[in-house]
Parts: sequence; structure tokens; C-alpha cells
Amino acid sequence: MTAPNDGKTNIELVIEKPSISEAESNILNTIAERSLATVAELLEHFFTATDDLFYELSERASTNNEENLYFEAMRAIRVSKDKLSQDFSENLVKNFKTITQLKAVTEGRTPGDETELSIVDREDLEVDLAQKNMADRTRDTYKQELYDLVARLDELLTHCQVDQYNNPLDPLHLSRAFVSASLKHLGLEIKTRLIFFKLFEKHILKQLGHLYAEANQVLIEAGILPKVLRKSVKDPDAQEPSTAIEAQEQHAEEHGLDAFGGEKRGAAPFQLESNALASLMSSIRAARQANIPGIQALGNYHYFSANPGAVMPVPELANFLTETQRNIDQRLSDETPQNLVPQIVTDILSLKNPDEPQALDQPNEDIINLVALFFDKVLEDENLPLAVQSLICRLQIPVLKIALHDKTFLTDENHPSRALINIITEAGLSFDESKPLERDPLYRVIVEGVHKINHQFKLDDSLFTEVTEAVRATLKAELDKSSVVETRTQQTETGKAKLKAARTFAQNALYDKLKDATLPEIVSDFLTNTWLQVLVLTYVRGGKDCAEWVEYEQLISDLIWVAQSHEEEKSQARQQRLVPDVLTRIETGLESVIDNEDARQAKVREIETVLKSTFDSTRQEPVYKELSEEQKNKLGKSDPKKKTWEEMTALERQQARYEELSSQYYLEAKHMMIGTWLEYTDEIKGKDIRCKLSAKIDSENYVFVNRFGFKALVKTRRQFAYDMQFKKARPLDATPMFERLMDKVVTQIKSISNEM
Repeated sequence: MTAPNDGKTNIELVIEKPSISEAESNILNTIAERSLATVAELLEHFFTATDDLFYELSERASTNNEENLYFEAMRAIRVSKDKLSQDFSENLVKNFKTITQLKAVTEGRTPGDETELSIVDREDLEVDLAQKNMADRTRDTYKQELYDLVARLDELLTHCQVDQYNNPLDPLHLSRAFVSASLKHLGLEIKTRLIFFKLFEKHILKQLGHLYAEANQVLIEAGILPKVLRKSVKDPDAQEPSTAIEAQEQHAEEHGLDAFGGEKRGAAPFQLESNALASLMSSIRAARQANIPGIQALGNYHYFSANPGAVMPVPELANFLTETQRNIDQRLSDETPQNLVPQIVTDILSLKNPDEPQALDQPNEDIINLVALFFDKVLEDENLPLAVQSLICRLQIPVLKIALHDKTFLTDENHPSRALINIITEAGLSFDESKPLERDPLYRVIVEGVHKINHQFKLDDSLFTEVTEAVRATLKAELDKSSVVETRTQQTETGKAKLKAARTFAQNALYDKLKDATLPEIVSDFLTNTWLQVLVLTYVRGGKDCAEWVEYEQLISDLIWVAQSHEEEKSQARQQRLVPDVLTRIETGLESVIDNEDARQAKVREIETVLKSTFDSTRQEPVYKELSEEQKNKLGKSDPKKKTWEEMTALERQQARYEELSSQYYLEAKHMMIGTWLEYTDEIKGKDIRCKLSAKIDSENYVFVNRFGFKALVKTRRQFAYDMQFKKARPLDATPMFERLMDKVVTQIKSISNEM
């Protein structure tokens, strides 16, 4: 007999003896109870929506297999939803139980510790990616609410540090609780499983606003941080924002798209206050003095403030820089762009007395070194063609003058000079250096703009705005034209893919009926040539469920039967009766592929002669044969002798190595975002080209276009994944260049300083 529970709720029994105070326990119990009630309501709506969707999908299914897949998923979810809901709720309670028993936070935990993906089965990897990405999207949606909740829970619980990794209501924990329960009670196929998880995100995770508001309200009513200050949250991500950005960019570069096709995130706006800059540069100086490993890789640091001469005022330095920038074209080569900032400043400071060069104030030294580090990164950036690197490097001196003169340069994400750098790299990302750029209108506008800045810019940054608008307008005009061409390219390739799919389907349908048959050669030639065309065209026009396809496919069976030699009188009588009908149906089918009536009738008479010879003793009986290799080849079923590795051509070896394709690259190809730019090695043309993923046709055929919208390449998903695996295709990072490279500079400095 079960003992009475003294009126306690199930939640109270679960966390009856936590390592926290009674007051803390009561508050957590209240939050848990209200959260469970909210989740129960959401689950009810979720299962209703799920049932409706899978029913609708089964109704719209194009094949019996697809219909059965959705119907079986709907039935399985109906049967298991109560157990799944119960397990999900129990897992949620366990999350609260866990946080009451934590003694301390694990040392050195990083954002990747709990979500790191290992090499697993493809379906497991799909589930892991789906779980992680829907949690990430939900965190973005309820960023402020979760921030406040973590801060208040951290204030409430004195025995441990609370962050997003142990917050019981964090989207990742809720996702794991649901996924765990789903995998336990539902044996869904991966396709329906991912749809199921997407519905969970839409109807549960995206509706958690009320749950988070209630949890925060419970804590506020208990007097826990009525107003949340940013300092209250002990979040490792907040301490190292650039590290989080770097990790986010790395994940986006590795996977392109998340499991549900969400967009890749861009770089966060770069901001660096003067105090933060001084601290960063101070850490470089300290690291150089301590000779920390890796400091040399950061680049040279120049101690202008230590020069023995008098301090040069910034206006005087700016005047000298203006004179230098007008001659920058003579000092820089298009083929070998260089970072001239340190040398130019050194030369200017040495003008009056080379033996005692003038000095600079420490803040100005810091800015000059930061700008120099930025241009070092420009030269290292593999995303940019050499011509674009060269153009940006020609802006070194104007950018340096702005950085010295305008303190908002490092804090204003919309600063004109930053906007120009970003629009040049946006335009230049697609430049194909395999073709001459001198006559390219967009390239000429950029060149003219850079030249204008170097010859006219003093300190008024309106000139940067003027050039930026000119480049943007030209780029927009080009994109408007290319989008029209790209749409036509997509339509053309979609038609080709549809035709290819139709041919494959028709070939398979024919082969299934002919593979075990022996027929007169004229009949088998007719079926594998002329009638194959009829089937392909019929499939393109109406698909496999249209009346014409059903009729023409049945005709194959009828023709095979009447073309046989039958011994029984009953069969012979039926054969003679069917021949005229079969011939009439053949002529009807041929009307779609042969316009000339005489040519059609000639084909029909040829078949008629063969068919009549099978039961007319006065005619010579035809010779019966199985499908020849040539006929099998026309049906896509040729089976050449298997070659050894040494006998294979380079292309055949490449095909053979497809079996070695890593699932990591297959998934990266699968989730690659439409619009992603790549550098692709075109082995046919023997050069590297830049192209954009324009379309995924039937999820298997990938169409790549150049910047003008014309087709550059067409690859299957497997071929594309293979090319990425073997470094023939490299996705390019299209995030704004200034933010991306400045983040890399700051991250690298912090990484080195952390070694001290």
C-alpha cells in the first residue's frame, strides 16, 4: 500500500531534500509547478497541430510510400503522446532537481562543453543539430527574458553559479527533455522526426514567453532582483564576447545552415571604447616583454611613444599623411598589396631628425597599431580576391587619419569609412579574377572611388559616404539585372532536372518489365528507343498518376505478351484479337513524339509485321533475345566489367572515392544556405572560379551561378560534398569585413594575453 504524501505535490517530493534552504526550495517549487502547467497547455495545442499537419501531408503525398510514412507517423504520435508528455514533464522536473543538488560549477566549462557534436551516425547528427539549433533560435527570441531569469536564479541560489548551461528552463534543456522522450517512445523515420521537432519548436519553444514572464514574476514577488543589472549575471559568454562571436562564426562556416534551414548569423557590430583599446594594447606590450608564444604571429608592434624626439601633434601627423596618401599608387602594386602603415608613420616621425625621430602619445600609438593589425588581417583574408585586397589596402592612410581624428570610428557601426570597406568587400566577394576586371563597370567604380579618396580626402568623411553610395548604386543595378538572369537559369535547370528525373523514372519502369523478357529485336528496340521517349514526355506532362502514363505503362506489358509465341489455341485467339488494339494504342502514343503521320504509321507497320509473324505460320518466326548491353545502357542499367584501381581513369577513381564521403560534409552541403558564395576549382576549365549557390532542385541538384546570374556549375549534393571534403570547393565568409576582421584581431590579442 502506498504511503500518504501528507499533502505534498509530486514536485515537492522530488526535491524534498535539496542542498538549499526551505525558502529557496519553495520558490523553485512554485516556478516548477507553474512551468509544468504552462507546458501541459502548450503540449495539448502542439499535439493537435501535429495531428492536423501529418494528416494534411498524407493527403498531399505524391506516392504511396510517402502517404504511408506520414500516416504511420500520425498514428504513432497519437498512440504515444500521453507517455511522451509524461516523460517530458518528468525530465523537466529533473532539471529543477539537478540545480538544487549542484555543489559548484565545473571548472573551465565553455559554451561548447554541453553541445559539442561528435562523429556519430548521420541520423544522430541530424537530431543533435536540430536540437541545438532550435535551442539557439529560441534563446535569440527570448534573449532578455532568459537573461533576467538566469540573473535572478543566480541571486536566489547561493550554493552554485547559475548560467544558461544549468538553468532548468533554458531552451536547450527543454529541447533535450523533449527529444529524449520522443526517441524513447516514437520510432519515427528521420524525415518525419525532424518535422516533429520543428513543430515542437513552433508550438512549444516559440511560445515560452508566458512561462519565462511567470518565472521572473515569481522571483520578483519574492524580492529577488526587481531590477536586473548586467553585472548580476555570472555568464562566461558575457566576459568574452569576441570568443562567443568567433565560435558562432566557426559553427556557421562549418555547417552553413542549421538543421531546419535557418540563416547563418552575421558578425556582431564591432565596438571598442578607448579604455578597452588601451587595455588591449597594454596586454600586447606585456606579452612581447614576456615573450609569450604566439606573440610574433600577431605582427609587429611599433613603440612610437618611446621615440627620443618631441611629441608630434596629431594635426601635424595628419598633414604629412595627406601628402603620402596622394602618392600611395606609386608605393603599392596590384599584384603584391602591402601593409604600409607602420613604415609610413616611422618615415614621417623621422623627417626632422632621423637620429632622434619624433614620438607620439600612447593613445595615438595604440590606434596606429590597431589599424596596422587590421590591414595585416586584410592581407591574410582568403575570402577576398587579390584585386579587392589591393583596393582596400589603398585606403590605409585615409582610414588611419580617420581613426586618429574621429574617436567614433571604433564605436559607430555605421561610420562612413567602415561602411565603404564593407560595401567594397560585399561587391568584391564575387569578383572572378580568371577574367580581366579592367572593363568591369562595378570594379571601375570602386577603383575611381578609392582614387578620389586618396587625392581629395583630408578630414571630412562625407567623401567616404559619396563613394559608398556610388558603389552601392552600381552594385544594386547589377544585382537587379543578375537576379532576372538567375531566375531564368534556375527555371532552365529545374526543367532539365525534371526531364532527367522523368527519364530515370521511365527507364526504371521499362527495365522492370523488360529485364526478364525475351523479345524480337525490333520490339525491344522500339520499346527502349521510341516508346521510352513517349514515357518520358508523358511523365513530364502529367506524372506517374495521370491516365496517359498508366495506359502507356500497361501497353508495355500487353506488347510483351502479344509478341510472344503461344501454343494454346485460347491464347492464340486472344493474341490475334489483341494485336489490332495494341497497334492502335501504339499509334496514339506516338502522336506525342512523332508529328509526321507517315513516319508514325511506318513504325506501327514495322511492329505489326513482327507481331503477326508470331502466330502466322506463313511468315518467318522472329528471333527472340534478351536485352542487349546497348539496350540496357539506354535504360541506364549498363554493367561494365569492374575495373581495378590501376585500370580506372581519374574520373572513375573520383567516383569510387565517393564511398569515402564524410557525413560531416554531406550535412554541410545539405544545410548550405542559398546565396552562399564559394571559391570552386573548375577542373574542366582548369582554374578557380567564384560562384554562388543559387538553387537546390529536388534537394539533390545544386545550381551555382556567377555574379551575373549565369550558370557556372551544376553538382549533385554528393558531388558538392565530395568537392568540399577534398578542398575543391570552399565556402566564403560574407559577413561584413570590418567587423569580422576586427573581431579576429581582438580575439587573437585576448588569446595571447590569456597565456600570461
